[in-house]
Amino acid sequence: SRQVQVQIPLLKILDCRPKTAALANRGAGYGYESTSNYPHCELTFYNIQNIHAVRDAALRLTNLVQSPTSNDLDFSSKTEDTKWLGITRNVLNNAWHTAAYVHFHRLPVMVHCSHGWDRTSQVCALAQIFLDPYFRTQRGFATLVEKDFMSFGHPFHTRCGHGESRGGDGNGSQRCPIFLQFLDAVYQLVNQYPSQFAFTSRFLLAISDHIYSCRFGNLLCDSEMERTKAQIPNRTTCLWTFLERYQQEFVNVGYDATAVHTVLMPPLPSLLRRVTLWSDYFCRFGPKSYAVCLRKELVPFV
Repeated sequence: SRQVQVQIPLLKILDCRPKTAALANRGAGYGYESTSNYPHCELTFYNIQNIHAVRDAALRLTNLVQSPTSNDLDFSSKTEDTKWLGITRNVLNNAWHTAAYVHFHRLPVMVHCSHGWDRTSQVCALAQIFLDPYFRTQRGFATLVEKDFMSFGHPFHTRCGHGESRGGDGNGSQRCPIFLQFLDAVYQLVNQYPSQFAFTSRFLLAISDHIYSCRFGNLLCDSEMERTKAQIPNRTTCLWTFLERYQQEFVNVGYDATAVHTVLMPPLPSLLRRVTLWSDYFCRFGPKSYAVCLRKELVPFV
């Protein structure tokens, strides 16, 4: 019988945008790679929603958990209706596939979106958490965030509106909790596979509290260049230095020491079906009673 030869690509190109968005960008002079120009490459669109969809989902979720009249009996279905969990699943799904191309297929991958500092940072950082156990430690996670968000230009000021009134910067449409969503996605992994992480979800909670506190220079400005020009490292404290003082608060006593030699590639359906609301973050300041999860000195607004 005749054997069918399957051509394996030399490079996997992963575009985080929906294809319709990529086509629209082409009309503005941007676009995406043409596989006719790269015959040994394979292009896949990840269909991750843009910052406007993420911002709207976050607003709907915030309104739900902050409402004193929300019905607790159908809280789960209303949480799903906000689309926040759906977008988080989408990011995790694509990060898992990115890691799978590298680990199972031994393929080099190139990940990008429109600018490369939002969805790209999320997917690449999560894929590295799947692949490398070092990034599942406190120090490793700090290194990962510094590399894929701070050094690679995630615009914290633009996305968070630090020091600006609501819409007062004239560019309020660019605000979006991208970094918070990344922490939420990491929380899903810590929550489902705790023995694979040297830290607990309290570590993520402590980081999330300072996205908007403006206390630490790591999370200020839109780029490394801006932080250097403003002499931010000389004028502010480092977030990781602060958290290191409380590192025992975040140690996971159930950490499996053998995990330092393993990848984390769980069955994808199991991972996505168990994505749940990060209640420790979203519900603790709501009008309905909820347990406090961190010591007072770790919470900037209490």
